[in-house]
Amino acid sequence: MIDQNSIGRCNICGGTEFGKGFQGRLSSTGRLPACLTCKATERHRIVFSVYSHLRGYLRDKRALQFAPEGVLKKEWFKEYDYSAYGRHNSYDMMNIPLPDGAFDLVVSNHVIEHVADDARALAECLRVAGKSGVVHVMAPSPTYRYTTEDWGFADPARNEHYRDYGADMGRDLCRRTPGSHCVGVVGIDPTTLAPDIIFFFSRNEESLRQITAPLIRQQFGCVVVA
Repeated sequence: MIDQNSIGRCNICGGTEFGKGFQGRLSSTGRLPACLTCKATERHRIVFSVYSHLRGYLRDKRALQFAPEGVLKKEWFKEYDYSAYGRHNSYDMMNIPLPDGAFDLVVSNHVIEHVADDARALAECLRVAGKSGVVHVMAPSPTYRYTTEDWGFADPARNEHYRDYGADMGRDLCRRTPGSHCVGVVGIDPTTLAPDIIFFFSRNEESLRQITAPLIRQQFGCVVVA
């Protein structure tokens, strides 16, 4: 649900001045996406909006985030750790050197499109999240194409992506990751009014109900994918 008073204002820092995004891009709605104060773009503000309504759910959760962007705060969780390429816990998402159930929530935003075997990466994240844990995955613009196109190599002309995800992303990853379930949460960036989707995966359907219940109360669109 969009607060009309927030349009044109960054919900993370309160900034009101915006510029073009990466490589000079505009939002899908034609608006300037990048907050000039905190550098947040559409996905950051959507994640912040969603997680602002999950504080009660998060407080007893152990979270691991791949490639943190500064949106999720350590103090929101019981425990928080991260993996940053070349800096701290530089884990290979396809082979995470952690025991089963080491965390309750694993988060990655705009990482999985850089991974050669995305189904293997999801299975590893689910293993680390444990039988009742949840894995949060976002990728660039899956709401703007119907099916995923995977060209099988890290294309330097496409920012080292292996694929462009489509609206089938959640269903296809579930199909290739036996025993997994998925819910898609649709958010609207309060600054540009552009939509994006967070896919939540789990081995346990009840865990997905728990994470989406407060979001449904706040009128976020939550769709069972698989």
